[in-house]
Amino acid sequence: AFFTGTAAEVLPIRELDGRRIGSGKRGPVTEKLQSHYFDMVKGNCKEHSDWLTPVK
Repeated sequence: AFFTGTAAEVLPIRELDGRRIGSGKRGPVTEKLQSHYFDMVKGNCKEHSDWLTPVK
């Protein structure tokens, strides 16, 4: 499970209302999504470079 948003980006949910989610660690899907997201926003994903608009 994870949160997404402008400020949160992709943030794993490890606990909710005092209850651990899964193993309490970031899962493989969240890890892959986070990794791909950060590659994209840093401009390291050439296949989707058209998704970014440089701000000068």
